Amino acid sequence: MQHERKKQVPQSPDVIPGIACMLLMFQAYLVAPLSATLAQDFRSSMVNLAIPAFAIPFAISAAGMVLLKPDADLRKHFLYSLAALCIGTCVLSFTTSAVVFLMIRALTGLGTGAMLPSALLLAIRPHERKRSLNAMVLIIFALATGMTFGPSIGGWLNGLIGWRNLFLSIGMLAATLSLSYFLKDRWGRQAGLVLLEIKPISRPASDWKRRYTYGFVYLTGVFHSGVFVWITYYFTAQYGLDEFHIATDLFIFGLPGFIVAILMFRYQLDKKVITILYAALGLTIAGLLVLMGNLPLWLAECLLGIMSLGFGCSQPLFIGILQIPRAGLSPIGPLAKGSGLLFAGYGSGPLILFALLSFNLTAAMAFLAILVAILAYISRRVWSVSS
Repeated sequence: MQHERKKQVPQSPDVIPGIACMLLMFQAYLVAPLSATLAQDFRSSMVNLAIPAFAIPFAISAAGMVLLKPDADLRKHFLYSLAALCIGTCVLSFTTSAVVFLMIRALTGLGTGAMLPSALLLAIRPHERKRSLNAMVLIIFALATGMTFGPSIGGWLNGLIGWRNLFLSIGMLAATLSLSYFLKDRWGRQAGLVLLEIKPISRPASDWKRRYTYGFVYLTGVFHSGVFVWITYYFTAQYGLDEFHIATDLFIFGLPGFIVAILMFRYQLDKKVITILYAALGLTIAGLLVLMGNLPLWLAECLLGIMSLGFGCSQPLFIGILQIPRAGLSPIGPLAKGSGLLFAGYGSGPLILFALLSFNLTAAMAFLAILVAILAYISRRVWSVSS
């Protein structure tokens, strides 16, 4: 009989990790519409790499969590990541050169890489699969919330308080969360609250199904980051919009798909939506193709919302990685790999789009259309894992 060891953990660590993950994505993507402002402040176009500079080191650090032992103290890793988020965003608000700005972003990414895997793992409750999955999904929706609203709020508030004060405010919020989590963790230890050690929470999945899931996670990250770059470039070049209006367009694209994904999870519509999956993603592809024409601004913005609804039907929230831990194995490995691949996608998406946009706008739009078509194919294989 397998021996079940006990260890002390805080009783309800779900709220703070969720808020922390939302802040993580918020600070990562608030720079999306600010390319012109940052380039002017630093007198360098290198700041266009602000998202990859954070996301790629984060991916490396997150993937490194696979080296942890199953009985590792995840609370410490999460707390260290939260402290790194606090320090990194505060220091970032005082930078005066593009090189230092990118270096701080990279170091912050390395320091916070353990946050997502540890937050997901802390949400697991042994022998309570439904509660565990619900808690983990809430963390994922917290990520999506930060990514959806970060670029918009960043663009809207930059003209009012400036990006430096915005980063400083995030740092202070992260400091408050760090202190709250530290006190809660200490209280949990003194109270002697215990839970059984982490165990897998999902059924086995074959190697090829896991590959489809990991591919879905990575390519979703590529699309999400890449499309932010494309929207910023397209609406600036085609319509001459300023960062405030670019932020609004990013909001128009992000919100409908976000709402669709929430409703699908809330009402468990996965199996119904899969019957219209190709048609829904076809809307995204059609929108990209139509936008190649010379359209009025209002029509182009309407198409952004339609494209978002279509892509939202593929549940672009990497829910699939919550289903892959196999019986007899610790979930640390799959969740660390999934988190690393997601942020690798976030980091490589802008690099790919910048390269294509420097060549041709049509090439960038064609790439996004092909990428959505690939995701349409993979999505059905991902859903077959969790059906």
